[in-house]
Amino acid sequence: MSKTVNPFSMTALGDGLDFFLSECSRWFLENGHHIAFGCAVGLASLVLFLLLLLVLRKLAVPLLGRKRPYAAETLRVVSTPLSLLVLWMGLSISADMMNLPLRMDLALEKVFCALLVFTGLTLVLHGVRCVTEILTEQLRKRDPDKKLLLDLLHSLIRLVAWSLAVFFILQNIFMMNVTHLLVSAGVLGLAIAFAAQNTVANIFGAFSILGCKLFKVGDWIRIDQSEGIVERIGFRSVRLRAFEGRLIDIPNRIIADSQVENYSDRLFWREHFCFGLVYQTSPENIERARQILEEIGRDLAGDMAPGKKVRFDFLQFDASSLNVDGYVWFRISDWYTMRSSRSRFNGEVLRRFNEAGLEFAFPTSTIFLQEGSSEPPPPSAPGEKPEA
Repeated sequence: MSKTVNPFSMTALGDGLDFFLSECSRWFLENGHHIAFGCAVGLASLVLFLLLLLVLRKLAVPLLGRKRPYAAETLRVVSTPLSLLVLWMGLSISADMMNLPLRMDLALEKVFCALLVFTGLTLVLHGVRCVTEILTEQLRKRDPDKKLLLDLLHSLIRLVAWSLAVFFILQNIFMMNVTHLLVSAGVLGLAIAFAAQNTVANIFGAFSILGCKLFKVGDWIRIDQSEGIVERIGFRSVRLRAFEGRLIDIPNRIIADSQVENYSDRLFWREHFCFGLVYQTSPENIERARQILEEIGRDLAGDMAPGKKVRFDFLQFDASSLNVDGYVWFRISDWYTMRSSRSRFNGEVLRRFNEAGLEFAFPTSTIFLQEGSSEPPPPSAPGEKPEA
């Protein structure tokens, strides 16, 4: 009857440790000079890494920053991954020189390859971001929302690049079958998408807002029943400061599906005016009132929108007034400017109407009493109340 040996027993563990130590001793004795050269190369790689990082950060960046600040910032960002590339290559050469056992040598080779891929990808992404920011710096000064769009695009590019790098390393360096991993990631992605569909919708809503240029920070907008000044445009929501001081946070997905009115991005400001004159006004004075209003529009041309003619007409017999009605298109720069222009227009109307003797109407009622009538009132129909 054969005896079964437990691989996790103390005896088996001791035998395994003795075998490992004996193999290490044999490897060390047979490759002493290779190990010494390998350690020297590794130490030299570490010193070269520190020296290169010091030279780039302390000497090259300040010297370059005096004349080319953008290039200096780019060099500062890429200095660390660039120095790490030198370190990983030196350590890889050092491991090859030591004549390590086959399994250990293969494992270290895969680790160093993975580190080189990750560090090289970091170097490329940092460099691309710095170059993009340099090229779009002037554009972002004119349009601050471009910074948010660039940050969002850069985040998505980084996510895709890192995902592809991980799958590349697992399949081509560690020889793993990533098909099952991709299937699992797809199922997990669907589950996450269903759980976070509002978050995803808000991110795409941010793309819609920034890409279509519906509004920018500082604009006065109205979204459904919410109105105020845009304080911030984020990945999840837009924040408005209402005129009474309230802070309103609206998710981007709601904005993408809603009607947005941008009062700041208007070419002119149209205002409706209706001036009521008393019923005793003659037709000649009605015409004179209409002419005065159009003259005011021509005299205040600096407040009016170019290409828009001020026109008033006698349009309505109201209950207690004769109405001269029209529209005025004010030149717009902001809301306060419009209010000042409207105030000047109203002031001129009041002054010139008073000079011309035109009298504004106000709500009045006239009662006519019939005297000497003794006839009874006509009978009322069934269900109607008799007249008083």
